[in-house]
Amino acid sequence: MEDRIMKRILYIVFALFLICACDKQNNDLNQIRFNIGFPATKATSTAFEAGDELSLYAVEYEDGMQMPLQIGGNYLNNEKVVYDGNDWAGARTLYWSDKPCDFYALYPYQAEITSVDQYPFSVAQDQNGTGYEASDLLFAKVENVAQSAGVVDLHFKHMMSKCVVEVVKGATFEGVIPDDIVCHIYNTCTSCKVDCVAGTLEKDPFGAKKTITMNKLSNTRFEAVVVPQNIENRTPLIELTMGGIAYLLDYSLSFRPGYVHTITVNVNTSPDQEMIEISIDPGIDDWN
Repeated sequence: MEDRIMKRILYIVFALFLICACDKQNNDLNQIRFNIGFPATKATSTAFEAGDELSLYAVEYEDGMQMPLQIGGNYLNNEKVVYDGNDWAGARTLYWSDKPCDFYALYPYQAEITSVDQYPFSVAQDQNGTGYEASDLLFAKVENVAQSAGVVDLHFKHMMSKCVVEVVKGATFEGVIPDDIVCHIYNTCTSCKVDCVAGTLEKDPFGAKKTITMNKLSNTRFEAVVVPQNIENRTPLIELTMGGIAYLLDYSLSFRPGYVHTITVNVNTSPDQEMIEISIDPGIDDWN
């Protein structure tokens, strides 16, 4: 009798173990997994790093029809997705819907998104340190993804422009570039409105023109993230400060989203050492 009772208990325990194992396996299969693609670059590094965070939305299809992204009421609303150095996962466990979804993502994570088509965003005026990377806004969108796909592929693109200033010694320059050299970008609007549906942005038409302190990588290289916009002709664009003297450089430039604009500044010293001549040579490349 006791043997029968013991066997029944063992059968029940084993059955419960199988049920729990199946539930865990099903939950694991139902978790959303991510594959983050192009571009692999951020403003300050060559790849995403452990601890990086992005904002994620998911919008379910209804009766096979695509539904619009809204500020709230979506299947997923501004979920934080975190990179651990190997994989991306939700700060809380995210599960697949039983319906296909459109996925929208912004990097870096935005704590409070107040609009999906007119979201206000600004680049930092001082881009030394953390201000530089925080200004780099990336967008990704993928449509009609079902659980059968197995993974959500998010291929990011840069929404901003990148400005690089390279200081080059000309043929008549004598000595070394001073350590105290500082570079600024003048007359740029630092605020914009982001369309999280289309993945586009426009500078704030009412935004004031401000000065950006560029991120100093060395005495000869400076970088900054800039809101895409046109800089008017004969307007001061670049200021170099060397040895306590500021040099303003006028130039017209159209900052384009997703592009790197490189400005080579050639510095020459006059024979009598009393005057510095500066010229600009611009270039543009894809921001990969």
